[in-house]
Amino acid sequence: MTFMDGLLQRKRLITDRQEALLAELRSILEQLAAALESFGADLDVADQRTLNETLEHLEGLFLIVVAGEFNSGKSSFLNALLGDQLLPEGVTPTTDAITLLQHGDEVTSNLRSSGLRVTTFPADVLRQLTIVDTPGTNAVIRHHEQLTRDFIPRADLVLFTTSADRPFTESERGFLELIKEWGKKIIILLNKIDILSPAEQEQVLGFVRDNAHALLGVTPEIFPVSARQAIRARQSDGEERERLWEMSRFGKVEEYVVDTLDEETRVRLKLLSPLGVAQRLNRKYQGATEVLLATLREDLVTIENVEQQLTLFQEDLQNDARYYLGEIDQILQDLVTRGDTFFDEHIKIQRLTDLMNGDKFRAMFEEEVVGDLNAEIENKVHALIDWIIEKNLRLQQSIDEYIKRRSSQHTDKLIGSVGGSFEYNRRALLDSVGRTASAVVASYDKEQESAMLVDEVRASIAATALTEAGAVGLGAVVVTLASAVWIDFTGILAATLMAVGGFALLPAKRRQAKRALRERVDDMRAKLRQGIEQQVNREVERSISQIRERNAPFTRFVRAQRGQLSELQQTFTDLDVHLARLRKDIEG
Repeated sequence: MTFMDGLLQRKRLITDRQEALLAELRSILEQLAAALESFGADLDVADQRTLNETLEHLEGLFLIVVAGEFNSGKSSFLNALLGDQLLPEGVTPTTDAITLLQHGDEVTSNLRSSGLRVTTFPADVLRQLTIVDTPGTNAVIRHHEQLTRDFIPRADLVLFTTSADRPFTESERGFLELIKEWGKKIIILLNKIDILSPAEQEQVLGFVRDNAHALLGVTPEIFPVSARQAIRARQSDGEERERLWEMSRFGKVEEYVVDTLDEETRVRLKLLSPLGVAQRLNRKYQGATEVLLATLREDLVTIENVEQQLTLFQEDLQNDARYYLGEIDQILQDLVTRGDTFFDEHIKIQRLTDLMNGDKFRAMFEEEVVGDLNAEIENKVHALIDWIIEKNLRLQQSIDEYIKRRSSQHTDKLIGSVGGSFEYNRRALLDSVGRTASAVVASYDKEQESAMLVDEVRASIAATALTEAGAVGLGAVVVTLASAVWIDFTGILAATLMAVGGFALLPAKRRQAKRALRERVDDMRAKLRQGIEQQVNREVERSISQIRERNAPFTRFVRAQRGQLSELQQTFTDLDVHLARLRKDIEG
C-alpha cells in the first residue's frame, strides 16, 4: 500500500469529542492572548505573531514541516514522496526560501515578499495536508534560517532529515532543541544510507538513536532511507523497480506516516501542536512574571525600609527633644531654687529699705535669680535645633544613597525582550527619585534651616505665652515671663508694707512669692515644652512628607505593577493547570 492510497482510503471526520476539545483549546489560546496583551510593550513581537498565527491556523490542514541541514536530502525525500522531480536538488543549498507545498490543479510557484514560496502540485496527498520544505538549519542566508525557526511553531509534525555521512551535527542539535521547546512530534529520517554498508548503517542508526534520546528525553521514530534510490525506483519498471524500492527502505516511511496520519491520530496531533505552543508561551511569560514580581518584592522591601527609617527618624527626634527639654527643665528648676533663696534672704524686715525700692529690688532679682537665663535657654534650644537639622540632613543623605543603590540593581534575569519596558519605567522612576533627593541634599543650607526653625519655635512660644516676640531671642521671651513674677509681686508688696500691720504679713508674702514663682515657671515650662514639641513634630512631618512625596511616583508604580502582575501570575498558573489537563484529555 502506498502513502497516497492509504491516505485516500480514510474519510475526513471530526467527532463531537474532538470538536469540544478544539473549542476548549481555542478558548485557552484566546485567554492566553489576552494575558499576553497585558504585557503591552514588554510582549515579544515574535511571540505575539506566533500565537496569532496559531489561532488563525487552528482549523487549517494538517501541516508537516520538513527540516534539516542543507544537503541532508530534504528535497530528495519530498520528491520521492510526491513521485515527481518537483523540487531542485544539489550539493549546495538549493532551497532558497521556505516552500509551502499545497494542492493545485497545475504546477505553480510564486515567491512572496515575506520570503515564502508557495508551490502548488496536483498530488492527492496534498488535499489532506500541507507540506513545508525549509532551507537548511545551517543556511548561509540567516534570514532563511530565521524564517524556518518562525515556522516551526505552526508544525503539527516535524520530519527531521539528517545525512548518514554527517549525522547529528551541532547545528542539527540546536535546531532539535528548538523543536523540542515547542513540544512538536518529531520523526527522524536518516537519509543517504545507500552510501553505507549494512554494518555501518546499524552503527550510524545507533549513534543517532542514542543522541536523539539524550537530547529529546524520548526516543523518536527513526527511519533509515535512501531518497535517491526511492526516486530511481519510481522511475524504473519491473524487477528493477522492486529491487530499488526495497533497498531504499522508503516503504516503511510511507507505512508509518499512513498509520500515524489516520484521521483520529492526525486530529490528535493537530490539537497537540497548538497546545504545545500555548504551553511554551505560557511557561515563558509565567517565568517572566515571576522574575518581575521578584524585582517588585525587593522594591517593596526598599519602600518598607525607607518607611522604617522615617519611623526611626521620628522616634529619635522625639526622644532627642525630650532630652533637651529635660535640660531646659533643669535650668528652670535652678531658677526656682535661686528664687526661693532670694525670697528667703530679701523678704524680711532687715531688708525693708530694699523692699521699698522697687527698681532696686527688681534689679537684684534679675541679677541673682534670672541671671543668664536668656543665654542658657537660647543655647539649649539652638543645640536641639542644630541636632534636628543634622539628623534631617543625615536622613536625606541616607535615603538618597539607598535609592541610588537600588536603582543600580536591575533585573538581569529577564527573558529576551520581555520586561524591557517595565525595567525602563522602573529605572526612570528610581533615577528621578535619586536626582531629586540629591538636589535636596546638595541645596540643604543648615544655617538657613536652623535660623528658620529658631524663628518658628520663638513665634510658637510667644504666641502660646500671649507675648510679643519681636526681634528678641527665645531666651528673652522666657526672661520676660519670669520677670513678670517680680513685677506683679513688687506692686503687691509695696501695698502690703504701707498697710497697718504689714510687717507681720511678710512671711506669708514670702511664701506667696515662692508659690507665684513656681506657678509661673511651671506654666512657662509647659508653654515652652508645648511650643518646642509642636515645632519638632512639624519639622518631622515636613521632612517625612517631602521624602514620601519624592518617592510617591515610584511607590505607586511598584504597588500598581505588583497588583497587575499578581493577577497575571494567577492567570498563567490557572492556564498551566488547564493546559496540562487538556493535554491528558487529547492524548487519552
